[in-house]
Amino acid sequence: MNFVIITPGNPSPLFPKILSISQSTGVKQVKSYPANGQLYLLTILVTNPDTRVLGAAISGCWVWGDCVVVPRSAIYQEDTSTEKEIKASKKEMDTSQSIALTAARGQLAKRFPEVDLSQVSDSTVKVSLKNTGGPSGGLIFALGIVELFTPTDILQGRKIAGTGTISANGEVGPIGGIVEKIIGAKKVGAELLFISKANCDELPESVEGISVIAVETLDQVVSFLVNDSQESEQANSAGIQGCASVRA
Repeated sequence: MNFVIITPGNPSPLFPKILSISQSTGVKQVKSYPANGQLYLLTILVTNPDTRVLGAAISGCWVWGDCVVVPRSAIYQEDTSTEKEIKASKKEMDTSQSIALTAARGQLAKRFPEVDLSQVSDSTVKVSLKNTGGPSGGLIFALGIVELFTPTDILQGRKIAGTGTISANGEVGPIGGIVEKIIGAKKVGAELLFISKANCDELPESVEGISVIAVETLDQVVSFLVNDSQESEQANSAGIQGCASVRA
């Protein structure tokens, strides 16, 4: 049996290089605002399907506890290849970015109707990200777009991480590697980590050094950050929030 090794990736700050607003010449300029704080895209590193994982690497994971070993079949289809996985992962990432813009539009229309999005298209939002794929950045991309298009200080100078798929209507879905992504978020000193409530069952019993907040929608995330939710009063304390009803 072959295995796959999963390790925490290096979190990537969205602003100003990964996510930005591109202004087109000859059209009305889109009003945007500098981010006051930072959002982090979380990733995991997974060995390729063609990689033969040796016993020494497996033993190292068990000894040091900084990675996870799972059967290849738990991650990859039997007939896949590294090339196929890279193509599929890139397509998922591209799709998630487009959906994130749609979700952000809905959130801006609901909370910040004064924001003019008439000139905003997929080409307006520029994402510069290499060697990263999959749909799990949808939530953080959507939140980043909301941050850039509203004068409201959503981040308030904080370091915030997030991981989860996003739907066009703003629903946040589960992702893989949640434990490894918590490690990554703590590594960069993020104060808050937003995750999908559907990932609650995969969390450890307790988390120290960061506040992990489980949500179901992008709207709930923005509610926490702009302090118009009762739960936001607890958001600065380390630990897991939003999973009690799921784990009960």
